Amino acid sequence: MEEVKSLLSKIDYSVLKATTVKARVLEAAEETKRYGFATLCVFPKHVSTARLILSKERVCAVVGFPLSAVPTELKLSEVSYAVSEGAGELDVVVDLSAVKEGDWAKVERELLEIRDEAPEAVLKLIMECCYLTEEEKKTLCRLASDCGWEFVKTSTGYGSYGATISDVEFLKGVCGKRVRVKAAGGIKSADALKAFIDAGADRIGTSSGVEIAKELLHGG
Repeated sequence: MEEVKSLLSKIDYSVLKATTVKARVLEAAEETKRYGFATLCVFPKHVSTARLILSKERVCAVVGFPLSAVPTELKLSEVSYAVSEGAGELDVVVDLSAVKEGDWAKVERELLEIRDEAPEAVLKLIMECCYLTEEEKKTLCRLASDCGWEFVKTSTGYGSYGATISDVEFLKGVCGKRVRVKAAGGIKSADALKAFIDAGADRIGTSSGVEIAKELLHGG
């Protein structure tokens, strides 16, 4: 049972559908509490609803999600809003166009400004590995470490593919103990959860948290 609790405590349970309503967020917050998930991951507009049930440390908000299509100023507004509403963790999509342009100074500046805007929050950098070269992944891992971020994250779940074992192993190998790794995107079973943790992931993002919990607790 302790092993099961440990596995469940690594799950960031996500409710990030376009049609998500407050009632679903409340239900998911209760499920997060019941199964002992690490956090409930929601849109910034739903942070206050999740906080009706969960502590600050158990609420994660996404920023610039899923395309990082807004300038830094708007990302910072999202960060400020999410933190003021009570989010303790933030999953932020990297500026992918800046990455592809090789404008690493811009990427670094944004990471530092977000760190300054949310000094007490746990920050996870969503890299969207499906679009990146190995060198780009390495550079983002270094920048995340240099800028004081706690995690790098494989995917939004909206890209051309989600988490892969090879990406997690690669990121873990680059980051070592400096920055932790979150795997997300397409993880829907207890076996997949275990495989990604064995590969080096410290957190697992999934919308299938309840199904995985039932599988671990009751065998399905």
